[in-house]
Amino acid sequence: MTDTPSLSGIITAILTPIRDDLTIDHDRLIQHARNLLGDGCSRVSTFGSTGEGVSFSTAQKQAAHRALLAAGIKPEQLLPAVMSSSVGQAADEMRDAASLGCPQVLVLPPYYYRSAGLDGLVSFFEGAYEQAGRPDVGLVLYNIPQMSGITITHELVRALQAGKGARIAGIKDSTGNLESGLAFVKAFPTLSIFTGDDRVLPHLLRAGGAGMIGGLPNLYARDLAALYRLRDGEEAERLAALAAERIVEIDSTGGLMALKAGLAKQHNDPQWRRALPPLDGGFRAGANS
Repeated sequence: MTDTPSLSGIITAILTPIRDDLTIDHDRLIQHARNLLGDGCSRVSTFGSTGEGVSFSTAQKQAAHRALLAAGIKPEQLLPAVMSSSVGQAADEMRDAASLGCPQVLVLPPYYYRSAGLDGLVSFFEGAYEQAGRPDVGLVLYNIPQMSGITITHELVRALQAGKGARIAGIKDSTGNLESGLAFVKAFPTLSIFTGDDRVLPHLLRAGGAGMIGGLPNLYARDLAALYRLRDGEEAERLAALAAERIVEIDSTGGLMALKAGLAKQHNDPQWRRALPPLDGGFRAGANS
């Protein structure tokens, strides 16, 4: 059972195209989102780790979401990521996503004060939700401790479920650890449990997990959507082995920047290689004046 029938499947952590002036290229973003949804993805998750979410302002994200909706992308096809250590900023982004009609948001825990305990983390999530005006939006908790420094524990999930704050809709487990993902599925059968790792996906699906929220669908959406549909059998095994090879290659050659390079090659469009600083060191003030 999931929060809504649509909170499942292959959800692409969509790359964000950047112009030379370090602004978001809405036209390229819209076209890429259309391609991914057309290739079988259930949603696109904007401004997560793969989308360089911590590097953009709230206003930039809001403008991009409005551009996507104006172009015909449906609110239920978006899973906006909220990646801020500020209660106020997280609240603003939750509120805005809800106002656009997005049913859920992916929320990173506060990542600067890493000594925060259970009570502090509960206060962050509940405080942001309360400041947002208690919107009708479910939270997908983002467990990526290798980047955030904070682990989404079972104790934290239960504490949030027991509180009077936001509805917990799911968990994205990006540890890359199979046992971690399976433990979430077993402990929280009413939540939509996602992996961020292609290698974990087949095992998670067989255990009752919801699917994947990850970066590789930016390049291989059709194959991963087919793997999600098939689940078992000879073709599913072939696709699973191929996905495992691909994620190892991407992770060993630059991760996010390798994904951008791959997309640039696929589309013969070098602009896709651009990223925001500090990932991309190519910007210099006055270069275009």
